Parts: sequence; C-alpha cells; structure tokens
Amino acid sequence: MKILVCGATGFVGHHFTAALREAGHTVIRGIRKPSQPDDIAVDYCKDTTKEAWLPKLAGIDVVINAVGVLRDSVKQPMALLLEQTPIALFSACQEAGVKHIVQISALGVDKGIETAYFQRRRAPEAYLNNLPDSISCLILRPSVIYGDDGASAKMFRFLAQLPVHGLPAGGNQRLQPVHIDDICAAVNRWLADTNAHSQTVAAVGLEATDMRGMLDSYRQQLQHSQALHINIPAFIIKLSALMGDVIPASPLCSDTLTMLNAGNTADSAAFTQLLGRPPKSYQTFINRGLA
Repeated sequence: MKILVCGATGFVGHHFTAALREAGHTVIRGIRKPSQPDDIAVDYCKDTTKEAWLPKLAGIDVVINAVGVLRDSVKQPMALLLEQTPIALFSACQEAGVKHIVQISALGVDKGIETAYFQRRRAPEAYLNNLPDSISCLILRPSVIYGDDGASAKMFRFLAQLPVHGLPAGGNQRLQPVHIDDICAAVNRWLADTNAHSQTVAAVGLEATDMRGMLDSYRQQLQHSQALHINIPAFIIKLSALMGDVIPASPLCSDTLTMLNAGNTADSAAFTQLLGRPPKSYQTFINRGLA
C-alpha cells in the first residue's frame, strides 16, 4: 500500500517509516522540508484546510498522523497541530478515497481531565469516529513510549544511572510504558488484515508500574547496583510546575503534572489482541548494547 506518514521525522513517525517500508509498503514522508524523492511538503501550521490536503493525497491508501506536541507555544500551537489540521486532513481523506487512517492519540484522553492537551486530542478522535464505514480508522492511545533513540527514554536512562534518584512525591505516579516496536508491529498487523475494522486501543506495555519501579528496573537493566531514593515533596514539584508554565521548553508544567498524577495505565488485553501476542514488558526494554 501507499502510505503517507505525517510527522515522519519525529520519533514515532521515523519508526513507522522504517517498519512500514520493511513490511513492503511504499511510504511517503510528510515533512516540512522534503529531502528524499518520496517526500512531500506538509506544514501543520499552514495546511489547515481540506483544500490544502487534497492534492497531497492523490494515490494514497493509508494516512498515519504521528504529529504531536506536548506544550502549547506560538511556533507550535496545539489548536492547529493537534486539532484543526488533523481534522482538515481527515476530511480530505474522506473525499480523496483514502481507505485507512491511523491516529496516534494519548492514553487518558477519555478520563475527563481538562488539560489543553487532552482537550485538543479529543476532537480529532470524535471526528474519526463519525466517518463512514468505508474508511477504517485505528486510534492508538499510547502510554509512555520507549525506544532507544527516544528523547524521553534517553532522559529516563540517564536518571536511572544516577546513584541517587530524586522521586517526585515519592515516585508513585502510575504508568505503563510501551515499546515503539510493539506500536509499529500493531499498525503493520492491522493494515495487513483485510477485515480490519475501526477501533480505539490503549497501547500499553505488558504490566503497569510506577516512576520509582520503572527507574529501578532501568537501572538494573543497565547493570548498576540499587540507587538511593530521596522523596521530593509534592509542594516543590508543584512549584516547579508553576515555573514551567512560563518556560515553554520545560517538559514540566501544571498540565503535564496533572496528567502525570492522574496515572497512565490501562488493561493490555485489547492491545495484545491487536498485536497478536503480549506486548513487551518495561523490564526487558533496554538492550545489552546500551547496558
């Protein structure tokens, strides 16, 4: 199939591109600055209408939207990147005859947490759920995604290697890390299924843990002895989040703290069925080369 991957230079989109090509698909990278013969120029800050997308979808069988941003900013406004432009793209897909759409959303979007990030993520999901049956849609809601080259994975590996772990509010925040390889494999398997139907799936790892457990496991996989744990009081984390509200580059702000404290876990049964096997455990993520 001919597949357009939007956000192909990002962490998730880059892995999708490689996995889909390995499976024999023709992948068109939708990126801001094309550099390869099969690239096309897309800009989520400018291509905000159906009319802007229609010429880009000629001959496309599948569209994968892997564009995402965690913080709102002037250069990367959530209103466009997470809501208006994806909806314009999906509207164009319907008119252009695209057969399949894959939307990378976020775990917890349906929990009623009123952060700007979750609010913007809900609208494209609602739009896809109202498309006719002639288009099959896969909405994946991943937990924290691990990949050796991922920015968050690099950060967590660095923290895990420190002899002292400063744990925000004790590190009890629940999460269920999922490996990028499993996400790519699940999408490839769904596309290969001639009877694939529209579905929304929580993309999570084999089991849940908490921040402390994840860092301890990563440290063990990196072949280090047990770290010293120090609790960082909740009021200090809240203060840091308030400071992050005025620093766009900071990954920690009031909204991200709210989402972190709300937990990021789900039953893995649906993802196991989609994948055709149990997903990987966070306890086996780190390969020996990195260790």
